[in-house]
Amino acid sequence: MSTTSATRPDGPIPGANYTSDTRNWPWHRPPDITTIDDALEHVMERLTDTPSGMRYMSLIEAGTPLTTITDIIVTLAIGRGKFTPDFAILVAGPVTRMLEIMAKSYKIEYTLGIDEDVEFTTPVVYKEAIRRSLPKEEEAPEVVEEAVIEEEQGGLMSAVSSEEQASMLGYDEELEDE
Repeated sequence: MSTTSATRPDGPIPGANYTSDTRNWPWHRPPDITTIDDALEHVMERLTDTPSGMRYMSLIEAGTPLTTITDIIVTLAIGRGKFTPDFAILVAGPVTRMLEIMAKSYKIEYTLGIDEDVEFTTPVVYKEAIRRSLPKEEEAPEVVEEAVIEEEQGGLMSAVSSEEQASMLGYDEELEDE
């Protein structure tokens, strides 16, 4: 809320985004690059012909995984309006491979950033956890059988007599005779 007036909010006017110029931001316009070949050429130029390429190699040498650097590259391209997020996902694999080739050519040790030793929980682990969580036979509580109460079949109002039902509905037998 504004400090000058407690009744006027400082937020945007609802619907203002529908009247504003959508060409203000690069990602609001159609992408500049729409083919994989053009995208890879653009990324390769950025990696080899600009100082940022050497910065990325320094990041790799410092131990940053290639997947993280790929994420930086494609996110910057999305922000600049070069390609869409969907297209960036398609280009991410080849960009990572480009970075890998560059790191090998500069003799830089790298990590892909992909965990290859994924341990899956097997059914044996789950069964053992369930077995341990159950009470032991010695500690098992006694099961007391409860008497089953038989109820008459009928609806909700079956327990109420017809006279009570009539009085609940506001009918009087005396009034009905008239």
